[in-house]
Amino acid sequence: MPAPIKIVVIHDGLIPMVDPLLVMLGENFGKENVIHFENSNEGLDYVLGNLNQKMIVLLDRNFSKGEKTGIQVFEEIRKTSSLVYVILITADEFAKIKNEDLILLINHDAFAIQSVAADYTKIIALAENAAHKLNARVDSVLEDWIVRHKEEDRSRPLMKAKDGRIYSMNDILESIRQQSDIGKDFERNLVNLAIEIFSRQKPLA
Repeated sequence: MPAPIKIVVIHDGLIPMVDPLLVMLGENFGKENVIHFENSNEGLDYVLGNLNQKMIVLLDRNFSKGEKTGIQVFEEIRKTSSLVYVILITADEFAKIKNEDLILLINHDAFAIQSVAADYTKIIALAENAAHKLNARVDSVLEDWIVRHKEEDRSRPLMKAKDGRIYSMNDILESIRQQSDIGKDFERNLVNLAIEIFSRQKPLA
């Protein structure tokens, strides 16, 4: 069974669609896995402090004065991790979004942009699609393997890097999530190993 995905909704809550959206997200992903922040700064702090978890962020574009905008939150997330899936929700017409903001979202892999005026079931469908892709990712498959081990086994030394640093299962998973150099190398080697093993399979008679 794949590890649960946290659905982090960062939305000021002023638009009525938020409540039924939260209810349906809770039904689909489990109430305990849906977290709502009305303050964008607090939501960003949670995301950056929990990068060891699988997360999908539903991010409002506009917030009160003194808070980071949705675009700024997205940019801060991407400075740290490229593996958090972000779905931007906007009350504005897409034509009103600045070109530089659209370029930032596209070039840094925003998962989707959806109008808040749309049927909220479309946002649910986007979250489900993101969850499917998330569970098929290397770090997610690795996490599912790691959580089947006892906690003391997860924290034991597992491998030694070229620089002499020792990594446990938990360290490797975190390095992949944060896309550090060692994480990228391990991810690449794991995929290459899987392909190598697959290529050795003999055709069925």
